[in-house]
Amino acid sequence: MKSAAGQLTRHGMSDADRDFFLEHGYLHVRKVLDVGHLARLQAVFERIWALEQPPVNQHKLLRHHPSIELIEHPPILDLQRTIFGNQVQLLQVDLLRQGPHSTASEHAWHRDFSFPGERPLAVNTILYLDDMSEETGPIRIVPGTHRGTQWPETSQRGNPLPGEVAVFADAGDVVLVNSAVWHTGGRNRGPGLRRAVYLYYGWWWLKRYESHQDLPWQVFVDASEQRLHLLGVKMPDPRFHMYEEDVLSVKI
Repeated sequence: MKSAAGQLTRHGMSDADRDFFLEHGYLHVRKVLDVGHLARLQAVFERIWALEQPPVNQHKLLRHHPSIELIEHPPILDLQRTIFGNQVQLLQVDLLRQGPHSTASEHAWHRDFSFPGERPLAVNTILYLDDMSEETGPIRIVPGTHRGTQWPETSQRGNPLPGEVAVFADAGDVVLVNSAVWHTGGRNRGPGLRRAVYLYYGWWWLKRYESHQDLPWQVFVDASEQRLHLLGVKMPDPRFHMYEEDVLSVKI
């Protein structure tokens, strides 16, 4: 099975792409960054990495304006709205950077959580800053494993699995991963860097990885309503916990 090359629409995903994602648990969407934007982010994130020192998570990334802008980047956020509607929330954001000739494990199969049902609760959106190849260690996925609650067996976690798919994304692409699907990063055996920004989105009612009160103050400067919703500071719609008057007046 090959990964789907998503076609962006005004509303984020085509119907075919949405169906592919819901069925298989992942989607490859090409070119959510233009060439100029990609080049700026590559340079900016190298500076952030040198300045902040790893691990570079949301407490460090969200001090810097380009990272703050990225969480609201329309081609990425529109994809989330296709899945979560206006109930989308940013749960976490991280910058991952693996150097050349890595000695990391080739496979580390896992799922981020298990939960009964097939609908996604959270989506890991991996924005690539470098081209992926077999040598650089692409993300690998076992399609369909988001169904049910089974985790990879201990004996499976460090080995290739039947039916696994490698997603060869280019710099500027994103790969959406249902957080319940079995997936693993690879090992960068190449001579260059492997860099990606991990933007983790989910339903607004999920608990954030940390309280919004722990986030850096810079992310709240001149924040739009949309950003405040994404950060969990404001409910996206106050009616989510309310019944209509005519429902309340019904006699049981």
